[in-house]
Amino acid sequence: MIKRILALLTLVSFSYILFSQEVEVKISKDKVRVDGKTYFVHIVQQGETLYSISKAYGVSQSDIAINNPDIYAGLKVGQALKIPAKVKKTQTDEDYIYHIVKRKETLFGISRMYNVSMDDILQLNPEAREGLKISQTLRIPKKQISDIEQQPAVDSVEFILHEVQPREGLFAISRKYGVSPKEIEYYNYDLIKDGLKLGTTLRIPKPKLVPVPEAVEAKVNTDGLEKASPCSNSYTYDGHPYNVALLLPFTQTSSQTQVEVDDVDPKDVQDPTGQLTQITQVSLEFYEGFLLALDTLKKLGISVNLNVRDTKRSPQEVAKILNSTDIAQSELVVGPYMFDEVKPVAQFAANNNINFVSPIYSNKEGLADKQNIISVSQTLQNQLEIFVKNLKVDSSKNYLVIYDSTVWYSPSLKHFDSLLTQNFTSNGITFSRYYHKTAAYKSVDVQERLLKMLKRDTVNVVIVPSDDEPFVAEILGSLYAVKSYYNLNTEVYGPSRWRKFKNLPPDYLFALNTHVFSPFFVDYSQSDVKTFVEKYRVEFRSEPTQFSFLGYDVAFYFINALKEFGPGFTPCLSDYRLRTLQTNFKLNTSKEGFTLNSNQFIVRYAPDFTITCSCY
Repeated sequence: MIKRILALLTLVSFSYILFSQEVEVKISKDKVRVDGKTYFVHIVQQGETLYSISKAYGVSQSDIAINNPDIYAGLKVGQALKIPAKVKKTQTDEDYIYHIVKRKETLFGISRMYNVSMDDILQLNPEAREGLKISQTLRIPKKQISDIEQQPAVDSVEFILHEVQPREGLFAISRKYGVSPKEIEYYNYDLIKDGLKLGTTLRIPKPKLVPVPEAVEAKVNTDGLEKASPCSNSYTYDGHPYNVALLLPFTQTSSQTQVEVDDVDPKDVQDPTGQLTQITQVSLEFYEGFLLALDTLKKLGISVNLNVRDTKRSPQEVAKILNSTDIAQSELVVGPYMFDEVKPVAQFAANNNINFVSPIYSNKEGLADKQNIISVSQTLQNQLEIFVKNLKVDSSKNYLVIYDSTVWYSPSLKHFDSLLTQNFTSNGITFSRYYHKTAAYKSVDVQERLLKMLKRDTVNVVIVPSDDEPFVAEILGSLYAVKSYYNLNTEVYGPSRWRKFKNLPPDYLFALNTHVFSPFFVDYSQSDVKTFVEKYRVEFRSEPTQFSFLGYDVAFYFINALKEFGPGFTPCLSDYRLRTLQTNFKLNTSKEGFTLNSNQFIVRYAPDFTITCSCY
């Protein structure tokens, strides 16, 4: 277990020296083979940093960290590191296609025909820089046929000609014609590779012939009309590394903190086993997923300088981190978890216009009211509001809402009841309320009260807006007894924490046809999830948890957003869709002013003991 801590905390210590003066790193000629893989053996010299070593060998810092789990305490002079050796492929004629230039063919058209860049063709055919000639022979680097077939031939696409207007960006043009910015880049590479210029005539593919990529989709309202987007962006990524800071509470303490993605009021409890405290465990799992995302991003051509800091569960340590110059240079800051750590980091990011992502904490009290402050999790109140907003009521059904009478007067519950009432009233439907107090009544009395409110000739929709385990267990137990005895038809709805209750029999969930609403759900039948699980097992010798998936999703989504829109990406997120592993990020400005993930899955526990999921 201690080795695992060391392996995953590698970047914490070297973040302090990431931006320090570097010496020239001499590449080693010594190699070893371990488990079929080849590594350089590099002996650390005075003044070398992990960043300078990774740069010299052309591999990422995370690759070195994963293969050298003993550098948590920092690099030491004389220390031996295993550096993954890049395999150099010797190209032969089998690696090329020979193309004979025909009349009216252009370099741009040929590059699109074979799905390679013009720069790749020019690198192999430098004489083409002077212009193409009829019957000239060009060497084209081979691509997989499947890759080539995925792109439509340029000659088969119909275009709309658009002249760039003053202050008009690529994103605005893409919204106007209902195509993605990447499509416009694809068909106008030679015109916009150096930036979008006023008066340039662009070829815009007609949307009906060129499908919009899955990564970016335009929102459409119920009338089929595209919604206006606040994003106007003509950013083009030039390959430079983004500065990303990851602030996590790695340090062990004498107590552990109960942390759940969907639960935002963590409670400290003693850890009698002496094992990893839960907050440290969560940090490691999140970090592991984050590293795997960086590896995927690297393969997509996105470069990242990762600066990892241990907050040590100390506001004083957080203050020290925020005073360092490297954090102020970040384009994206992720973490930490706890209120007293999140609040100063969120305020710092708001003041310095740095994109800040809170992966777990989502209470408005700790988040600054600016659009660049982003919460990907949801409080119970958030979940209830999103549920009500998307609830489609049916006049043929009987609706019952069961409230915990001990918290009935809380503002959040009153607000939920008000929203629910508006929804039902606007649809001309009524619902019943039942107020219950845990352990205050005999089970038979509770069952009798419920029976009076339930109907035998229709579907009974029972909504229980509580995440208190004793309360929920008692209510579902009584519902289970009444439903079973009288063979009632039920649909029960409740928040995400129900899936984590240890004292709630699964039979209750399935028999009652329970629907749990949650911002997160992992479908293990999906190919990308299977790939992630396999890679996680190989790299970390353990099973990924919800926090591992969360770390991957946060890194993959937001660093891709940086690449698509640049550091000012927050106005663009409401229309930005990217497939991730356990959530479909739907980011919109909340009523408090920060950006909130409003995605919600409905996880159904069916009476036939199957679990299915749908998303709003």
